[in-house]
Amino acid sequence: LPDALIESELFGFEKGAFTGAAGRKKGLFEVAENGTLFLDEIGELKHELQAKLLKAIDQQRIRRLGGTKDIHCNVRLLAASSRNLQRMVRVGTFRDDLYYRIAVLELDIPPLRERPDDIRELVCRQLVAEHARAGGTAPLQIEERALSELSSYNWPGNIRQLQNVVARLACDVSSQTISAAHVRGELTRFKNLDADTIILPDSCSTLLAGEGLEEFSCRVRSSLIESVKNRMDGHMTQAARRLKFDRSALHKMINRMNTPAKEEVDYGNAPASEDV
Repeated sequence: LPDALIESELFGFEKGAFTGAAGRKKGLFEVAENGTLFLDEIGELKHELQAKLLKAIDQQRIRRLGGTKDIHCNVRLLAASSRNLQRMVRVGTFRDDLYYRIAVLELDIPPLRERPDDIRELVCRQLVAEHARAGGTAPLQIEERALSELSSYNWPGNIRQLQNVVARLACDVSSQTISAAHVRGELTRFKNLDADTIILPDSCSTLLAGEGLEEFSCRVRSSLIESVKNRMDGHMTQAARRLKFDRSALHKMINRMNTPAKEEVDYGNAPASEDV
């Protein structure tokens, strides 16, 4: 949404504040007075709006677009973001003062690819919802192999992509049972979309305590290779091609990463043997 539209939705506007503002309108802060306001994807806000949001939270006051007086507001704020806000603070795209103001109690939900065990419950729950929405008489069933296909997929689009796939399966399946073939057919639609995109865990963006450049590089390299291997279903030739790396050299690199380093002994400090 345009910044001006987001601002008008949050803080409201007065009559004549902009073209089409035929009357006064309360913003979400006023509507949620003495209640809870949920802001989804807060990481998408531009810096100017972040500053205005911070002022509203700090001072508990907002001003409508085109207004001349401040309005008191008392709301409990909940915010969510699919982006890593800490990383955005480090690179300067999200204000640190706003982050520390809203990050009082944080709930970190890992991406779907890191919690495949949740997929079964999410899929079954949505199938029930889709069945009720369609007004069907018999509930949809899903094969165990179909659930395995869904659980092993990487889900670069996270929960929204899963919802999209399940909704299409519920609409397109001709029988009352969703098979593994149905699932593979749906997932094929996304291959051209995400085949060249490899998503690494958030931990690969953080230099751990006591870690140097070499250790960090090895950890990221290992994670990247593992992610590409999984994306290519374990086919080393395809993985090497995607990484633009020689296949045999990639094999050797993987073997080195999987081989524990030999413990080095400092013989210069070792105790001298006793003569017998």
